[in-house]
Amino acid sequence: MRLFDPVDVPLLTDLLAARDIDAAWSALREEWGEAAPVGLGPDARAWLVSGYQTLATLARGSGMVTTDTGAWNGEPSGPLPASLRPSFEASASRKVETASGPVHARLRAPLDEVLEAVDAAEVGRITRTVCQEVADRLVPGEQADLMRDYVVPVAHLAFGSVLGLDPRTGRQVLEIADDLAAGRGDDTVVDELSFLLGGQVMGRDASGGLTPIGLLAQHSAYEGTAEAVTGMLSLVTSASLGLQAWLGQALLLALSDEGFLRRLAGGRLGTDEALDEVLWNASPVTVLVPRFALKEGHLFGDDSYVERGDAVLLAVGAAASDPRVRGDAWDGLGNRAHLAWGAGAHRCPAPRQARLIVRTAVETLLRQVEPSLASGADEIRWVPDLRFRRPVSLPVTFRATGPEPWPSSE
Repeated sequence: MRLFDPVDVPLLTDLLAARDIDAAWSALREEWGEAAPVGLGPDARAWLVSGYQTLATLARGSGMVTTDTGAWNGEPSGPLPASLRPSFEASASRKVETASGPVHARLRAPLDEVLEAVDAAEVGRITRTVCQEVADRLVPGEQADLMRDYVVPVAHLAFGSVLGLDPRTGRQVLEIADDLAAGRGDDTVVDELSFLLGGQVMGRDASGGLTPIGLLAQHSAYEGTAEAVTGMLSLVTSASLGLQAWLGQALLLALSDEGFLRRLAGGRLGTDEALDEVLWNASPVTVLVPRFALKEGHLFGDDSYVERGDAVLLAVGAAASDPRVRGDAWDGLGNRAHLAWGAGAHRCPAPRQARLIVRTAVETLLRQVEPSLASGADEIRWVPDLRFRRPVSLPVTFRATGPEPWPSSE
């Protein structure tokens, strides 16, 4: 089969909105095997790969695919859905995550160097302060939306503060990044972002040195201000949405799976183990940055024929449900080969910081209040996002916790 053979194919947007995503992955495998053709928009399609071994091979960089959107052979007859446009439009090639080869290596180096220099203890301190301040606004006995009232502000304020942004600017920058990732905004918004970041890059930390955002902006690898802004935008966009997805999925699992919550609250499941379980069983990452075929042939096996320029979506969210990866008795705990944060040169640049922030946010919330879902878990709707799977809202009610302290991983 070729990608544009005249057959009915599922729409990717329907898959992204599925309430039971694992059932959707299983249905795709049953009908199409590990590579399914999916519709993107008017006359636009992509291969969606769900087999673990193929995912790992392509994510690590095999020379068979590229992240450069200029290689795409797709010519939609109409606009793509807003949730897909940022990942497929030509301007996406300006982003760090979609650059390829030496250009990607040069743009990626500043992110790795700056994040590696960020002190883990400082991340923990900042995040505890932010989480406590946000949690203090939650009123026992009242209803709230955990995504709006806790998850999003924690993601924005914590990561913004880690970079050295003041609270107000941090919220503005990450809100703009979220809008751009959702297909909202234009070059005017990018100019606004450049202005906001420009006012922060000379800020100093407590020791008198440049903040991480300042070090990033002035890194010698960048060829001009535009590249520096691109680097910062790529970092804050992925960090913001990734944190929201991981934290949102972790809290939803804790509120909808009594066995999971009992093991977590009773100390039989450490917070880090719980977060690994989320990455396996409720992956916050659905699809990695799109790839495009550099050569034609049977890249996924004999049942499909890939043409040069075909779009290839690496559905790492389906990796854990691949029946060839694990048996019925394996729970995945302690195993971090879930591919949620990618692999190879395009792996997530901040997994360590993300884990510290999400771990602290989960422990702080559940230590201070006891939330209960105000709706059924099957009623939760999902943001139509290509890359990160996160709830639209998490309606809950709260009551103050009892005298027994919540176990901490510190």
